[in-house]
Parts: sequence; C-alpha cells; structure tokens
Amino acid sequence: MVRPIVRLRPGRARPFWHGNPLVFSGAVAEVVGEPLPADWVDVQDAEGRRIGSGWFHPGSLYRVRVTRLARETSLPDDPEGVIAERVAAAARMRGRLGLPSGATDSWRLLNSEGDGLSGLTVDVMGRVAVASETALWTERHRPAIEAAIRAAAGDVEVVHRVPAALRREEAMATLPVPEPREPIEVHEAGIALLADPWRGQKTGFYCDQRDSRALVRSLAANRRVLDLFCFTGGFALNAAAGGASEVLGIDSSGPALVLANAAAARNGLAPRFEEGDVRERLQHAGQWDLVICDPPKLAGGRQDLDAALQRYLHLNRDAIAAVAPGGMLLTCSCSSAVRRDAFLEILRDAATQAGRRLSLLSVRGAAPDHPVHPAFPEGEYLKCVLAGLD
Repeated sequence: MVRPIVRLRPGRARPFWHGNPLVFSGAVAEVVGEPLPADWVDVQDAEGRRIGSGWFHPGSLYRVRVTRLARETSLPDDPEGVIAERVAAAARMRGRLGLPSGATDSWRLLNSEGDGLSGLTVDVMGRVAVASETALWTERHRPAIEAAIRAAAGDVEVVHRVPAALRREEAMATLPVPEPREPIEVHEAGIALLADPWRGQKTGFYCDQRDSRALVRSLAANRRVLDLFCFTGGFALNAAAGGASEVLGIDSSGPALVLANAAAARNGLAPRFEEGDVRERLQHAGQWDLVICDPPKLAGGRQDLDAALQRYLHLNRDAIAAVAPGGMLLTCSCSSAVRRDAFLEILRDAATQAGRRLSLLSVRGAAPDHPVHPAFPEGEYLKCVLAGLD
C-alpha cells in the first residue's frame, strides 16, 4: 500500500530536516493520497525528497507531527514500532540520570517533542503513570502507549488525561470522568509529597521543578521563606526540611492546601499554609529572606503574550518588594510563549520599578528528565531565576 505524502512549500523544509516535529498547515503545499485523521504519512520537501514520517491531523493547526526522520534508519518505520522504541530510549536516558531512585519515585518518563513523540507526555508517580495526551494519534494508539509505558516503568496503572481545550481542537473523544480517589504519596529526595494523578493540575505533580526545590532546600537554613502560589507545598516543604526558621505558603486553591498540610504532617514538618489571592496578600506580606514566586501559566499562547508580560512585571515587582535587603528571590515562568530573554527583561524592569538592585545568581529550566530538542526551542517552557536583592 502506497503511503500518503504531505509535500511542503518551497523554502519551508529546513526546520524539519533538523528535527522540528510540527508541520503547520501554512507550510503544506499539497497532500497526495487521502489520509484519514491520525494516519501515518510521509513528509517531503518541495523537490520530493523524503524528510520523515509522522501522524496526519487535517483539522489541527499542526498538520503533521513528524516522529521519525528518514535518516533514523535504526528506528522501525511504523507507528507502534516507533512508539515502543521512543519510550524505551527515553527510559534508558532516565536510567542514566539516576531516575527513579530509592529516594525519588516521581519522574518524567517521556517529554513529548523532547523525546520524539510530539503530543504525548508521561509522568510516573510511584505505581501510577499519567499519559497527558494533546494529539489525536494518542487516542488511536493507547494500547501501544500503555504497553510501552509498562515495559519501561513496570506494572503501573496508566491514567490517560486530555486537556479540555485540546480535546476540542484535536477532535478527541471525551474521556470518562474518573471516580474520586485518594491522593497518592510520591517521594522526592526523601520527602513525601501528595499528588492527584486523576484530577490534579496537569499530570497531578510538577516533576519539572525537582532541581529548583532541591535548590530551595539547600538555601533555606535559618531563613524566613515565603512561597507564593505554593500549590501542594513542594517548595515550602523543602524549605522546612532545609531548616528554615519560618515558612509560609500562599495559594488560592483550598484543595491543594489540604494536600500541602497533609504532606507536612507526614514529614513531621511545620510550614504554615494560607488560602488567599497572592497579589492581594503581597501588599501586606512584609519582608522575607527568601521569596519563591511560581505562578501558573499566564500566557496560553502568543495571543496572550502582551497581557501576560504585564502580569509578570507587576507580580515580580511586588515579589521583589517582599524580599528583605540581602535576601533572595526564586521566580519562575512556565509560559512557553515567554522566552528566557523576555523574562529576564521583565525582572530587570520589575527591580527598577521596585527601586531595588537585582543580581542574577542562577538561571535554570526544568529538571533534566525534561529534555528539549534544539530544533524545537519552544519546548524550553520553564524558566527559573534565582536573584539576589540589595
């Protein structure tokens, strides 16, 4: 059977030769054959040279998700074979990173474009694996996805989650609403944390902040620590475990704070958690030795960028004002539309508005089990900046 072909417009092929996986609809010159949604197709440049193969999504902005380059001759050239090998390769890389370990059983097994399977992210939390799906092809290949996850992570329960907005965009079926279940205990560097893989934000746990939580733990001794947007308490618990003299976590989600308090009790730690609006509370926060500011995504896409930049500016200006002279700020953005240089400019401007001198001490991203392909810099969504303030 002849495989359908998606042929690109002249001058549009260069990113895909280098490994960018997302072929936008505007880059497509013609489709040869009659592929159905989520069919496996070949991608060619304007001269008819085969670039690679991937899944076809006629109703999506991402017309093809290229998953196997033609030069990757060691890979199978069929969907299920590629799924199995990509997940296995990702697991081998995590093993070289020391994940999982006796002290840490929460880790990212597969990081979508960074591991060559655009549209699929998998976080493992103990004996549960959450497959976050953002492309129609994942719906067709769930048995193969589950088999590959279990081959890599053992006999885990696989939970499939599809964000509602992307479900509509990709024309994916609605998943059954999961029955309420108790949160599970996960472990990170010996600290017990609570996660909700079925209903919690994203996959239910933020593995990407592992290294930054460890940084906070190393800096917290004898310091007063304020954790803004604390969610289920990951930063606050690490600060308390690191010997902070006082820890306060603030979040607007009551259910998240229930998990934070329960995790504190399990670890024998005593941070305080308070429910409230962070921006309002910052107006009367006083000054702290270490302030952590890790808000949820403020820019869903480029259409939201201008408004989000202003929100980041005002939020960081107020967070800087809450840092005592000689103290530190750890501030983050998980909006992929906000590039690293733009975020650093925001911090510069926020410090100027706050009348403070800011020094960059460390600029980092997600933990290393969140790889980024150099041809897809958009995958570097998380920015974490540690700054000193005079």
